This record gives sequence, structure tokens and C-alpha cells, in this order.
Amino acid sequence: MKNIFLLTVLMFFMCLPWLSISFAQNYMQRYLPEKAIARFGKGYVFDFAYSPDGRLLAVASTIGIWIYDARTGEELDLLTGHTYYVSQVIFSPDGKTLASMGTWNDRTIRLWDGATGESKATLIGHEGDLNNIVFSPDGQTLASASDDQTIHLWDGITGELKRVLTDHTDKIKVLAFSPDGSRLASGGDDEVIRVWDVATGTPLLVFAAHLNAVHGLKYSPDGERIASSGKDNNVCLWDADTGAFLHILKDHTEKVAAIDFSKDSKTLATVGYDGKLRLWDTHTGTVMKTINGNIDLNGVDYAPDGTTFVCDDDDGAIRLYDVKAEKLLRTFKIPGDNWLSGTQYSPDGRTLAGSNGRALHFWDIDTGELLRTITGYSEVVNSVIYAPDGRTLVSSDDIVRVWDVETGKLGRTLAPEGSVRCIAYSPDGQTLACGTRDNTILLWNVSRWQHRTTLEGHKQKVSSVAFSPDGQILASGSWKGTDRPICLWDVHTGGHLKTFSGNTIGGIDRLTFSPNGKTLASGDTDGTIRFWDVATGEILNAMETEGDIIDSVTYAPDGKTLASVRHNADAGIRFWDAATGKLLKTITVEPWVYSVAYSPDGKTFASGGLGEVSVWDAVTGERLKTFTGHVKDAVYSVMYSPDGKTLVSGARDSTIILWDLGD
Repeated sequence: MKNIFLLTVLMFFMCLPWLSISFAQNYMQRYLPEKAIARFGKGYVFDFAYSPDGRLLAVASTIGIWIYDARTGEELDLLTGHTYYVSQVIFSPDGKTLASMGTWNDRTIRLWDGATGESKATLIGHEGDLNNIVFSPDGQTLASASDDQTIHLWDGITGELKRVLTDHTDKIKVLAFSPDGSRLASGGDDEVIRVWDVATGTPLLVFAAHLNAVHGLKYSPDGERIASSGKDNNVCLWDADTGAFLHILKDHTEKVAAIDFSKDSKTLATVGYDGKLRLWDTHTGTVMKTINGNIDLNGVDYAPDGTTFVCDDDDGAIRLYDVKAEKLLRTFKIPGDNWLSGTQYSPDGRTLAGSNGRALHFWDIDTGELLRTITGYSEVVNSVIYAPDGRTLVSSDDIVRVWDVETGKLGRTLAPEGSVRCIAYSPDGQTLACGTRDNTILLWNVSRWQHRTTLEGHKQKVSSVAFSPDGQILASGSWKGTDRPICLWDVHTGGHLKTFSGNTIGGIDRLTFSPNGKTLASGDTDGTIRFWDVATGEILNAMETEGDIIDSVTYAPDGKTLASVRHNADAGIRFWDAATGKLLKTITVEPWVYSVAYSPDGKTFASGGLGEVSVWDAVTGERLKTFTGHVKDAVYSVMYSPDGKTLVSGARDSTIILWDLGD
């Protein structure tokens, strides 16, 4: 299977004329970790950027930077090196360099060759989280802003540190170069705007700008004005040379989400969470036009030629306006979604790109036609399971994805109205249960992939579903203990059988039946593990684990032991006597563990940790194998294949990996 998967991908890349075979092989090595049979998914999209010539598209994701042919949508490369998610990508003005910014514990900036994708430099120096990077107009300088209250100026070609700017007294959020590149404006949580001489690092101007923080900065294209937005819901205009206050634009009643100057510098467009798009005269500070969007507006951006501009809203729509007529030309809508994380014009202004984090969509500006969609991305994978026959994998990340194990292809997706929180296969493989965030459980007929019935009764989101070993009963758990926390359902009729509850019970995070089906174990949000008698609903045992959420519970195949994982860094994996509730042993796992699963023969168990998957001897507790390949974040789900030869893991990095358990 592994050879077939690799050969298929290799043949695809050989068809791209400018890629060498070795380049394609290197790409696969970066995508497919050691000992991995296959990987499903490309992560989650945080940001994207066109190259200046419009030929390439760089996409910042949870697992690296994807490079695409912007005209065809073909994958060209995956750039890896960041140890955590990539939150921002920008090309230098000449397109020769691509800069990427890491997040959280990866406080690095990386420079890549814009033509070959080769790593040029790793920029290290910030001691706090990074918030923004921007190239100077000539590309000679790269500026970075951080929570460590400093701005670093780097050589935009070599990555050498030029100087550190240190006058800010709080987190720095936004940066903007003047059009001639001689000045840099900065703002953040210390409520002031500072303007710096780029050549010397000398502070030139400082002026109190907004209450609570500055989160938006723009130079006008003519370089005469600076516009700023803040958490006080105001927009201010300043003289760029002197720092003199010019106007305060106060009409927004809620947060101003974005600002942008028209290409002639005469107009400033602002949008906000009050649902209003406003066009301001930059000389007088007066409102020229207000357009009511009736929904939160998140972004605004003028076209490269200045003839149109777009704004996007909380319904997943992008609105295109004519600049001269100030009227709506058309609306682009992401298919079946109500969320947008970013929009961008192509450099020639003929195409509009938009992302919801799970895909990228491209529209023709003139006709409104959807030209192409780049897929393969997803939300956080919260659960992944094998079908009983081992031929299919099903994962959930708000929607359900069905994968063919042999080919590695996505077979279908199920996208119910309420996003999916949990999934379970019936033992006979004929039914898939999906617990949703809108308080329902959906049952699907797998042979035809038809929605069979909806189970209603919970008043809060459904957090766990589990079939009994004989497949006759489905147990469901709710996140809130004030709800009906555990319900049992007749799988065939969909009828409600009984409810388990108690005065001390918290919400349910995980449920699992004992192998004989007589007992149901629950991992609760109050840190308690409870054993329930399925026939009577009586609590047989309850073990308190110091008040933290129980992330995972699973029975050993012989039913004598229950393994659990608690949402705490030093909790490790705990093993309980299923008959008495007595704690048998604890295995410490550093630095974290989120999920645990037994092998079909019970000889080993697997755990999902912080970016890694481990296999342990079930008797001795010895760690036998460790697989690394997920980004260093939570591995929320692990499961053995029915034959015990492979292991699947689903993670917060929005990917699924199949691991080979052979020696």
C-alpha cells in the first residue's frame, strides 16, 4: 500500500514540467514522516499570498507552507522547517524571497528562495510571540513585531539582524512602512503610534492614538497620512510627516475590523462589527457614504488598479464595489459556508481569492464565475476511527470525512447542519453515528451513505457516542451536566431507552462500553470516571481524579482494566481495576498525553501526546515505539486497525497519519 501511494504521488509530480524527480521525492519526504504509510489532509489555512508576478500562491498552514501554481491550483511544493503553525507569509516586492512567520513556541521567521523554495535563513531573536512581519517597498528590510515589546529590522535578502527598536512598553501588533520605505510606523497595546527612521532606527514621532490598543495602521499611497484603528472603535488620521492629529472618525459603534486607503489617497474605507461600510474623505474627515451590510464586516481591500474594492462578512460573502459609482457590483459566496478568514486580489486584479481555513476559492472579478477551488484542508481533527473491516477511515473536524485506506483518497464528506463533535461505527460496520454541536445524533446507513434518522433529546452539544458490543444500543453523552448527560438509544428504531444522571455528575467528555456490554464507563468534565450499570443506570463506581477533564477512557480487550487520560500535563496514563475502581498504576508521559487506545490483542496500547504517538507494552509499561510527524500540538485521537498492524492518529494540526507498526 505504501509503495502504491508514493508511486501515485510521484507520477503526479513528474507530470509538472519544471519539477525534477528528486524535488518531488523531497516534497514527499517532508509531507510523509518516517514510518508513516500515508497522510491525509494538508492542515488548516491561516494566511496566503500571491507572488508579485501572480504565478505562485504561498499558503501558510498548520504543517508548513504550501506552494501552488496560482493559475492552475496545482501543488508544487511544501516548505517545512517551522516547529509550529505558520501564521503569516509574504513575498518580497521583487518576488525573490518568501518570508514566513511562526506562532506560539516557534518564534522564528524564515526566508525562502521565491523561485526554488530552498531555505535561505532562519531569523531568531524575539523572546515573545510574533504578531506581524512586513517587507519595505524596496525589499531590503524586513520588519517584525512581537509581544516582547520590540521591533526587529532584518536584512530582507540575507536575514541578518540590522537593529532592534525598543521604545514600546507593551505588545506590538501592527507595522506599516511609508511608501518610500524611509519610515516605519508601529502600534500595539501601549496605545501609542511610533514612527521610526528605518536607516538609523531613530524614533522620529510618538503620539497617543487610541484607548486600549492600536490594531490597525496604514500609510496613504501618497505618503501624506497615516490611518489608525483601535479598540476604542475609532479611526484616526494623522499627518505622516509631523504626527499632527488631523481627524477622528467616530461613527462606528463597535470594533473597526479593517481599514484601507483608495489608490488616489482621497478616500479611506472602514468596516466594522456594527455591519457598516463607510467611505471617508481623507482631507475633511467626513463620511461620504455609509453602506449597511446588516452583518459583521471583517475586511476591506482595494484592487491593485484602484477601480474596485471588496469587503467580507460573517456570512462567508465577499462584496465587490465599484469605486467611482460606490455601488455593489456583485457578491461572491464561499459554497456552503458562513466564514471567511481572508481575501486577496491577484496582482493583476483579475482574480479574487478567499479562504475559510478549509479551502481556497478563486473567482473571476469580471464575471463572478468560480474558477477553481483548492481543497484538502480542514479544521482540527478531533476524532478518527477505522471501519470494522479496516478498509475505511472516518474522521471528524466539524464535518465527517470518509477515506479509502488503500488508495488514500477522500471518498465523501458528510456536512450536517450542526458541526460534528464525535463519531462511532457500529460493530457490524453498517451504521455511523455522529454527535453534533446542535444537540442531536445523526445515524447514517453506511452501505448507501444515507441519513437514516436523527436522535433528539439532549439540550447541549453531544460530546461522545459509543455503540454497545452487540450493536443494539447507542450511548451518547452531553457536554453539560445540567442536561440529560447520558442517554441510551435503540439503534434500530431510534427510540430513547433511558437516561443516566445524578446530582454530582458533570458533563461527559468520553464514553466507552465494557467488552461484555454490561457496563458503561464515562470520563467526565469534572475529572471523575464513573462506571454505570447499563441495565439499571446505577453508578457502580466513581473515581475522582483531582478535578480535570477526562480526555480519554478505553477498556482493555479482556474488560479487566480501564485506561484513562486526564487533561493535565503531569497526569499521565492511569489504569483502573474495572471491577473495583482501584487505581492499579500510572505511567508518566512527558510532556502531555491526550488519547489512549488498546491494540486488538491487548498486548500493547497507544497514546497520543504533544505531536507524537507512542506504543507501550501493556504488561510492563515500557515504551516500545515513538512516532513523530504531527506538529508539536495535541494528538486528539489514536486507534489501532482491526488487524493490529497499523495505527491511525488525528491531531490538532488538522491531519491524519497512518503508522506502520511492523519492525
